[in-house]
Amino acid sequence: MVRRESGRNESFWLWTGDAEYEGDVLAAGEDRLIARIRLTDRVSAPGTLVPLDVIERQCRMIRRVGFGQSPAVHEGALLQFRVTALQPCRDPLFVYVLAGSFAPIADEHLEPLSRMGSNEAFRYLQACSSPVSLPGWLRSG
Repeated sequence: MVRRESGRNESFWLWTGDAEYEGDVLAAGEDRLIARIRLTDRVSAPGTLVPLDVIERQCRMIRRVGFGQSPAVHEGALLQFRVTALQPCRDPLFVYVLAGSFAPIADEHLEPLSRMGSNEAFRYLQACSSPVSLPGWLRSG
């Protein structure tokens, strides 16, 4: 789990292809984390529908591999992130609490990703997500 010696939560960033989120890591382990998040002001291309209903958003987010990043996880390296659960957050500063699984993005993908825009990089990550790079229980996705 994430150590909180300073009493401060570590930041968390997530891009799902539909929207960008920011928040705080509440707990993190070897390949899983729990975070509270809120939408940023930046979303996907104009005209992209971002569902606000929690159940609909959870269904969409669980089917995708997205980008995640936190200084508390793998020293801030870019991650493949899969949401496994989403629920409303009781903290008024955040919208959702999510649980998910992550894996570092393989080094051979970092250079191509660095030359892409967000939406193109998201499609690339979806296409390159090999079963080997994801935790065992995500391989059937």
